[in-house]
This record gives sequence, structure tokens and C-alpha cells, in this order.
Amino acid sequence: MTAEWSGPLKIRPARVDDAKEIARIYNQGVQDRTATFENAYVTPEERYLWLAARPDRYPVLVAEVKHTLMGWAALNPYSPRKCFDGVAELSIFIERSLRGHGVAQELIKAMQDAAREKGFYKLVGRIIADNQPARKLCELAGWREVGVYTKHGRLGNEWHDLVLVEYLIPENMK
Repeated sequence: MTAEWSGPLKIRPARVDDAKEIARIYNQGVQDRTATFENAYVTPEERYLWLAARPDRYPVLVAEVKHTLMGWAALNPYSPRKCFDGVAELSIFIERSLRGHGVAQELIKAMQDAAREKGFYKLVGRIIADNQPARKLCELAGWREVGVYTKHGRLGNEWHDLVLVEYLIPENMK
């Protein structure tokens, strides 16, 4: 842990009453233009409905210290096609003041464990190429970069590449 907070970091399943903080942290990602190509902010009500409607197979986890949310991660369906049921897409968003302080490392480990328990054999992610901290996070957690979509999305008036990453869970490939 770092001096940025005091007390143990706890990872737990998200609850619908986390919707306001999940929306706030996501909207920081939209505003900072490093984690998503989305331009639209989400409301707490939208995140409430998103959380309430999620199937158990696709968990959302939050990282908190003393009941304060520091970040969150979600497993999402990779494809509606049945042949890809064993693949999930991972998203992670961290409170901007705590980026680079280990919160994402704890969330990615917890999500890799959750994916293993849910029977997924692969996790995938998409990272804006300029987001070097996210790329380093994935590398340190055992992910590998498998490709790049060139000029895949716009941030303002600039086109950006998108890096594709994957994490294999061999014990679930049997």
C-alpha cells in the first residue's frame, strides 16, 4: 500500500448502492480521455440499472478502503455467439488520484481469479495505445499484447490506435 490512503484495500462484489461512485469513477475516465473512446457521461441511475441487470457470470468488483471506492472492474460478454462463451472482456477504472498506486493491480488479480472460478478460459481487453500505465499493468499481470487496430477511435480531433490484449486461463481450457 502507499501513503495515498490508510487502511487495508478490500476487494468485494459491487452492490447497486455503489452505482453513484462507479459512475463518478467511470466519468473521470471519459473526462481524462485515456481509458475509453466514449464521449458521453453515465448517470448513477444508468449504472444502477447496469448493476441490477448483470448476470452472475459477469461480476463487477470494487476496491475500497474504509467504505470509500477507489476503483472498479467488470467482466463483460465478449460476443453474443455461443462459441465464445468462455471468453470475457475486462474493464478497469480507477479513481484518478489513485492511478499508479496499486489499486488496478489488486483488481486485475481479483478479476483473473473470478474469471477462473466462473470457468472462463480467456480474458481480453482493449487499451488506447497511448495508455502506457494500462499496458504495463497488463504486462505485469501476465497478459500479452496480440494486435493493434490502427486509428480505431477518436479522442477529440485525433485518431488513436487500440491495443488488443489477452490473458489465458489454461486450467479452464480442458
